[in-house]
Amino acid sequence: MRLAGAISAGAAVILVATCVLFWAHYNSWSEAPVLKDGERITLIIPHDTAWPGVVKLMKEQGMIARPRYFDVWARRRDLPKHVKAGNYMLEGPLSLEDLDKTLREGGATEDVLLTIPEGFNIFHIADRVESLGLCGRDAFLAAARDKELLEAHDIPGESFEGYLFPDSYRIGKGATPRQIVQTLHAQWDKNWDEIVAEHPDALEKMENEHALTRHDIVILASIVERETNYAPELGLVARVFLNRLERDMRLQTDPTCVYGDETYDKIPAPKYCKNPLNRYSTYIIDGLPPGPISNPGKEALEASLVPATGKDAKRYLFFVAKRDGSGAHHFTATFKEHKAAIRKYLK
Repeated sequence: MRLAGAISAGAAVILVATCVLFWAHYNSWSEAPVLKDGERITLIIPHDTAWPGVVKLMKEQGMIARPRYFDVWARRRDLPKHVKAGNYMLEGPLSLEDLDKTLREGGATEDVLLTIPEGFNIFHIADRVESLGLCGRDAFLAAARDKELLEAHDIPGESFEGYLFPDSYRIGKGATPRQIVQTLHAQWDKNWDEIVAEHPDALEKMENEHALTRHDIVILASIVERETNYAPELGLVARVFLNRLERDMRLQTDPTCVYGDETYDKIPAPKYCKNPLNRYSTYIIDGLPPGPISNPGKEALEASLVPATGKDAKRYLFFVAKRDGSGAHHFTATFKEHKAAIRKYLK
């Protein structure tokens, strides 16, 4: 019994000593400055960042060497409930008390105007968000290809290509790449729902008559958007591609030749179109490409869901730009007529 009591007393002494040492170490840490005199750090806390994410950001910035200590210190002051998102330009000397006050007051929430034209692909958008200082190019592309995010939004493709709506957006500096992608996609969802509401039977009709899913229609619209910006002809261009699909003809559309991270800014040429390894080139593959090649606007989406009808429209298999400044095309039903149109308009 005496031995057991001695062991218990010894353990208690060790426990007390450990607690005293921990408390002394904790107090020493809490009195040290977060930033020393002359040190500067920009801390960006995106909107909807949970407290553990805030702690992680500070650790990554080198502001806190002991995140567990900081978590304990902050929770004792109820800081996690009051920290605000924003851009923080922090400058030393900065104590924990100063940091607490600053995080409660909130950082700058500067907005950036992000404009996405019709026909931009994810690589164009990635370039633009990086040039605006919103996020890095690679970070945006990673978010646009995030499998969990794609699944959450019921997108069957390899990326959000085709599902980011061309428009102008006010994006807060500090928004994460995922938040930017979701903002652009939310606008796509809104416009797609409006199109479907205006044509309630169109989706079922396209599936029954052409075996095209929603994703196929988005792919088609992305091609139509890249082929022409002449609004009156969008539905007719979509019909030409449908006519070719019905006849098991290859689409042979130039914009598909240069889709990809290394070729998106290139001019279509035989070395791209005839490359047997190019899985997007419709000069090589049959049918539609494996995914969208751009982000179409509302008119191109609607034109591909509800393409042009009529006797002539269902005969056309070719078109060539008139190059008269109108943006219009000449449509033909036979290859002989197409060659004649090429001689007339392109030579």
